[in-house]
Amino acid sequence: MTNQTDSNQNPKQTNQKSKRLISLLVALLVSVSIAGYWLLNSQSGLQGTLSTINRLSSGAIQFEGIQGTLRNIQINSIQFANEEFQLTLHNTHVTWNPTDLLQKQIKIDQLSVEAMDIRILPSPTASPQRTLPENLSLPFALSIHAIKVDSVHLISATHESSDLIISDLTLSIDSNGHYHRLNNLDFRTPWGIFSALAELNGNSPFDLSAQIDLSDAHQWGDAQAVIAGNLERMNIQIHAMQSVTKRDLTLQLQPFAANPVTQLHAVLEKLNPASFVSDAPNASLSITANLTRNESGQLEGKILLENHAAATLNDGGLPFSAISAQARITAEVLQLQDIHAQITPSEIVSGDLIWQLEEASGAANLLVSKVNPQHIDSRIRAAQVSGKISLEGSAQKQSARVNLKDSSFSFNAAIIRNDEHVTLEQFNLQRSKSQLAGQGKFDLGNEQSFELSGNLENFNIADFIQAPNSNLNAAIQLSGQLSPQISGMLKYTIQKSRLEKFPVTGAGQIAFNGFNQFKGKAELNIGSNHFLAQGGTGESGDTYQFAVNAPALEQIRFGFAGDLQTHIQWNGNLKSPDFDFKIKSRHLQLPGNQHLSGLVADGHLNNETISLKAAIGNYAVSDKATLQHVEINAGGKISDHTLLAKAQINDISKIQLKAVGGLDKRSPAQSLRWNGQLAEFTSTGKIPVGLTAPTTLAINSEFVSLGQTKLSVSDGFLNIDQLHWTPGEWKTQGHFSGIALLPGEYQNSKQLSLQLGGHWDFISNSQLTGSLHMQREKGDWYLPNEISQPLGLEVVQLKVVAQNGKITGQFELASQSIGTAKAHLTVPARQSNNRWAISDETPLNGEVIARIKDLKWIDSLLGDRVSTNGQLQVQATIQGTLKQPDFNGRVSGTQLSVVLLEHGINLQQGSLVANFRQSNLKIDRLHFITPHEAPPDDRLLKDVKLDSASGSLTVTGDIGLIGNESQLDFKLNQLPFTHKTDYWIVASGSGQARFHKNSLSVTGSLAADAGLLLQPPQDRPELSDDIVFVNSPNTAPQNLSLLLDIALNLGEKFYLRAAGLEGRLAGQLQVQNDKNNTLKVNGAIAAQDTTFKAYGQNLTVQRGIVSFQGPLDDPGLNILAVREGLAVEAGIEIMGSVRHPRVTLVSTPNVPDTEKLSWIVLGRKPDPGGLDTSVLLAAAGSILGGQSGAGITEKITKALGVDEISFKQAGVGSSLSGQIGVVGKRISSRVYLSYERSLATTTMGITKLTYNLTPKITVVTQAGEDSAIDLFYTFQFD
Repeated sequence: MTNQTDSNQNPKQTNQKSKRLISLLVALLVSVSIAGYWLLNSQSGLQGTLSTINRLSSGAIQFEGIQGTLRNIQINSIQFANEEFQLTLHNTHVTWNPTDLLQKQIKIDQLSVEAMDIRILPSPTASPQRTLPENLSLPFALSIHAIKVDSVHLISATHESSDLIISDLTLSIDSNGHYHRLNNLDFRTPWGIFSALAELNGNSPFDLSAQIDLSDAHQWGDAQAVIAGNLERMNIQIHAMQSVTKRDLTLQLQPFAANPVTQLHAVLEKLNPASFVSDAPNASLSITANLTRNESGQLEGKILLENHAAATLNDGGLPFSAISAQARITAEVLQLQDIHAQITPSEIVSGDLIWQLEEASGAANLLVSKVNPQHIDSRIRAAQVSGKISLEGSAQKQSARVNLKDSSFSFNAAIIRNDEHVTLEQFNLQRSKSQLAGQGKFDLGNEQSFELSGNLENFNIADFIQAPNSNLNAAIQLSGQLSPQISGMLKYTIQKSRLEKFPVTGAGQIAFNGFNQFKGKAELNIGSNHFLAQGGTGESGDTYQFAVNAPALEQIRFGFAGDLQTHIQWNGNLKSPDFDFKIKSRHLQLPGNQHLSGLVADGHLNNETISLKAAIGNYAVSDKATLQHVEINAGGKISDHTLLAKAQINDISKIQLKAVGGLDKRSPAQSLRWNGQLAEFTSTGKIPVGLTAPTTLAINSEFVSLGQTKLSVSDGFLNIDQLHWTPGEWKTQGHFSGIALLPGEYQNSKQLSLQLGGHWDFISNSQLTGSLHMQREKGDWYLPNEISQPLGLEVVQLKVVAQNGKITGQFELASQSIGTAKAHLTVPARQSNNRWAISDETPLNGEVIARIKDLKWIDSLLGDRVSTNGQLQVQATIQGTLKQPDFNGRVSGTQLSVVLLEHGINLQQGSLVANFRQSNLKIDRLHFITPHEAPPDDRLLKDVKLDSASGSLTVTGDIGLIGNESQLDFKLNQLPFTHKTDYWIVASGSGQARFHKNSLSVTGSLAADAGLLLQPPQDRPELSDDIVFVNSPNTAPQNLSLLLDIALNLGEKFYLRAAGLEGRLAGQLQVQNDKNNTLKVNGAIAAQDTTFKAYGQNLTVQRGIVSFQGPLDDPGLNILAVREGLAVEAGIEIMGSVRHPRVTLVSTPNVPDTEKLSWIVLGRKPDPGGLDTSVLLAAAGSILGGQSGAGITEKITKALGVDEISFKQAGVGSSLSGQIGVVGKRISSRVYLSYERSLATTTMGITKLTYNLTPKITVVTQAGEDSAIDLFYTFQFD
């Protein structure tokens, strides 16, 4: 019974326990749910979680400014620190779903950080050897959709300044726990933009593959790195993306080995150190390195550096042409053996270097062999220096010893540092009798005391640098301390010295305490020039005096000349100043060939009153006037004064300004600030500028601020809304409108000029950001000509945007006359010395597209003698660098035409196909068709027939776009050259033209298919030689070297009709010139089937040869022209040269010259009675021209029995005109009878009778063409 009862009670108890357990589980579940909800969705839950992380990390991770929940975390600051670095995250925001942890997943939607600071700490102990991890798998899957970090700053361990090294970082990661993938990693650095992809197996040996791209890297150029292998052994290949520059690097690594690099092969070309460091020298370096790990674990091999643009240091270059060394590298030692640095093949620096990496100690021993210092710095005198340089040291002790010499030069120096003591044991520079010796010491302790002394003995500056001869004897002593501030004493004496032939003396003793307190006197005398500075600071105030009395600065040399008198006096202090200065110079020459004339300046500052008057008569650089006159006047009080300035730039340009303001005494003395107004500003000239209203202005040494400013510019205005400058930052903003651009003196005032408008807004600090927008508002641009030609501009627009380290420019043009053009160019901008600069190695990225619908507008630029037409299309991309741009694209032209009116060249139906290739424009084909005009209606050309109705010109080759060589091949096929009155020529041939660095060479071979040369009309109007054009444009002489080598062949159909000659010419000429541009011709031209018409008679040219053997203006002559078919065949023979011809009359059979002339002219013997005299006289003038025919004329004179036969110009008032012939006979001592007749006309002539009544009275009677009687009285003035 009892057992039954117990058995009945047990289930009840069990049920009760179950209920309690269920209740407990429910309560626990509810509690966990409430706790989970609190943890995930409350700020206190987030704070509790992060507090736990802080405790678990023993304070290594700290959080400040916690907000949000565990799902949406916002933390102002997260700090993590260990022995190696400190990491700070600013304004971190994380969104994720913590419940994914239940599925062993971490999914982060977004993690953003405004800024990350990394501080690298000095490690007190050596880093332990790294070992390959056993496993890189994760216990969960990881997915980070986006990590964004705006900026990453690296902070030095020694000071608080930070450098921006990374910006705009984005990152995306996916992992299943065993296989990790980097989807993207993008960030921007000062050296370029990096983009990376990677995959990693979390299991050993940790297979790895990655690709890293570098773009916008103007120092290195765009590059790509490919990584393959695993964490035990991997290969890295880096190569440049630009085909024009070879930059390849191959690495084999064992990342966890003591010496991780097993192989290194590098070929790097065209590296310029100045592209990386602004103050570094310019060079074009090629680096080749081949290093392989040997059996001892050392990385060894050869390193070669070549400089393809070696230059001296003073020219901003690197003097070494090649440096090579044998390298051995381990984790402990860097060793360079067989160092071979070459300046020229005979100038070598060689030696060895070793550096213990862990001990931070090393040594270098260098041997110098026959080095000319002038090849290092061209200002140094030439020598052949040899010797030794030794360097060694550790963290506690360092030493350097230099021993160099040549036959007359020696330099010895030794400096040693031992703990806190630095000693200059020896410094001795000597050449010939010149000697500079010194010694010193420096204590690195608390006060940092120093002591230096030196002596000059018989020191000639010209022994060492290019300078005037001197003999200087001086002693100098400098001693003091650097801490707590620099203080000390400077003493010097100069005795028994000279510069050139002028004596030099001087002495000085100056005590200083900091840079603001000093006391002493310094004096220097060079020839008749005296310099004095004295004064100091004291309790009663400061007293300074500086005086210059230099009537002959040319005695000082070094680029100085002229005279200068200066007196500057300062008394008191900044609160109560008393300052006077006077400067005067009639003429002053400064280094750099700068010239000042009429310099006068007089200034006073007494307590609060200030006055200044200064003027410069003229300022010129290299004899080119930059300023014609300058005046500056100021007056008032320190806190309230007026400044007036006027500057005459040239005859039409003048600048004038007025400023009102004063110094702010509240500002510190070292940074005095001027506050005021720019009250007036005007600038006259081609583009007048004027200030329309006063504007505020504030200036000090590190600050410039200009208030809102409005300027009238030409017919428009320019508003400067903001202008603020400091050494670390500047800002400017403004807009403009209606600014007219004038093309020059051809602009017609009735024509509407091109007017531009736009705006700009720029900010410069660590980055340059902003934009400039300029566009056409109205008006047009007119090409210069007698009748101005408008371009029909519709759109002119320029946009410049600076952001993300780049400057992008966009240009657009639309014109009714030209067509359309668009261009854009992007270049990276680099900051150097607080200025933004674009270096020669800056990479370019741009494009140009132009569609020129009509080339007619070019006529206004080329002048009236050239006419052009046609259409062009240009499309090209721009890559490469600023120094060596790389163009790629196409140029095509249709319906092209070029007409050279004066030369009779008519090129039509032209077509162009060309391609940009790197820095060249390659002309695949430029082809013109030239229609043949009908030849002149001349019987000489009756049998001339050409093969086709048109000719052609074809050009191929390359045009250099950036100063590189241009080479063009041309081919002519029956190309006509036509001038209606002068010539008609059709020619064929080919040749080549080369142009490089102002040198043009033309070679080729041309042959005439047909041609006719005609005598130009004699009645063309011409201006007299004594007429001079004023205000005509001056054409600057072109420094062009022209080299010709052209073969000319007249062919079989080349005819001549000129100066009485008629017939065919044949022959070949070689036209050349030398480097002095002297034209030389070799070859001969012969007359074939040619007649010569003289005085109405046709002479057959039996022999007609003009031979050239050098100078073009004096060819040899061998000509024989005879009148055939008569009993006596007479003619003319011309021998000699053009400058010295020998003209003779010839005949068969031989007869007297008078009879020869008669057979030529009359076809018979002369009349015995002298009736043919006038005819023969005119014929002699016509045939012989009065030149080089005196012998023949004398024979004719004697044969005719007269005293004079001459040819001359008709006198003023004579009824005859032009060239006349004169025949005269003296009847008696007082009577002279003469006959004059014009050679050009058929007049009857004039007979004159001249009778001398007395020595001073003469009676002249004349009859014939004009009858008269004249009485002349002769006056004689002694």
